[in-house]
Amino acid sequence: MSAVFKIVAAVVYIFASVTQTQAGTYGPRSEFGYPAGLIPDCPGVLKNASISPRMMQELQIAIHRVKSNGQIVRKLVPVENAPKIIAGDKIIDLRNKKTVFYAVGFLDSSYYPFSQAIGTSYSKRGYNVFISETLAFLTYIYPKSVRLVKVLGKKIGEFLVKLTEQGLQSENIELVGASLGAHVVAHAAKYFYQATGRKVARITGLDPAGPCFKALSPEHKLYRTDADKVDIVHTNIDGFGTAETLGHLDIYVNGGEFQPSDIPYIPCLVICSHVRALIYWWQALEHPKKFIAVKCNNVQEARFAQCFNNSQTNYLGVEAKFDRPGIYYLATDNEFPYFKGKSGLKAANEIFTKSTRLINSDDNFIV
Repeated sequence: MSAVFKIVAAVVYIFASVTQTQAGTYGPRSEFGYPAGLIPDCPGVLKNASISPRMMQELQIAIHRVKSNGQIVRKLVPVENAPKIIAGDKIIDLRNKKTVFYAVGFLDSSYYPFSQAIGTSYSKRGYNVFISETLAFLTYIYPKSVRLVKVLGKKIGEFLVKLTEQGLQSENIELVGASLGAHVVAHAAKYFYQATGRKVARITGLDPAGPCFKALSPEHKLYRTDADKVDIVHTNIDGFGTAETLGHLDIYVNGGEFQPSDIPYIPCLVICSHVRALIYWWQALEHPKKFIAVKCNNVQEARFAQCFNNSQTNYLGVEAKFDRPGIYYLATDNEFPYFKGKSGLKAANEIFTKSTRLINSDDNFIV
């Protein structure tokens, strides 16, 4: 092993050690300060933003389904024309099936693999599946993109309201949003409630974006009041996500700060951990009741994996028990498909501590 590689490995390990302090003796200290998170406040993000008639043609909905033979069928249509096209689609059943709307995030697209994977998993479960196509909008410099969240959400909310004229019921609507998309679906739900007087059944936020949102009040971002049931998957709380409890269920995966990589004591860093929320959700759809979380008393306990003495559990995924609200810690494996099942409820299996303990299992280290 070269000297340079040793130095790099040591630096990364130290970084991992001070950021992933689960199940150890280290605790938060006021003299060190507490993380503000990435760009907690962005002046001007609540200023007006609008969409021109020309650009409205770029705001599109992907109608997504998977056939019995596994073939994926997609139809991309402008959001303003979508209700009419859906009305003529004999396969879509708004009256009798659940409907999920998945909103992609910053620099994201309905064409990208994780969007299609999540859409396909819902389709296999019998849902009507719609996915936002907002790549033409959420590619502006980030604080500018944040200004577009409300108007994009309103347009999607208008789309959902029009579908109620075709038999869509609020109790059959589930909204899922990734990162910035979590706040987009929140504004869609807020508009839907204003227009109909009814809340959508469920919103799932996949590591809702924290930059520019931490300082905002609930009316400007995703919050537990936006739907009858709101669950949040936290995977990068001090980076692109947020540590704030936004849902009825808030699940902090591996403490919510950084996620383990294939080499477990070297975490996947900010973008990797942020995107991991999508993969966890996809795999939770594919493997029901395999991602089992344990109840925590507060977020600090979740950060430090200090919840294993609690007996109450819950599931990540559509099977989540909303009659058991609160803060949860979810342990995962470091390899796909990531779930640990019941073994994740044991402190000895916490991935970061377990891996570092194994590294130093020898009593005498000679070089």
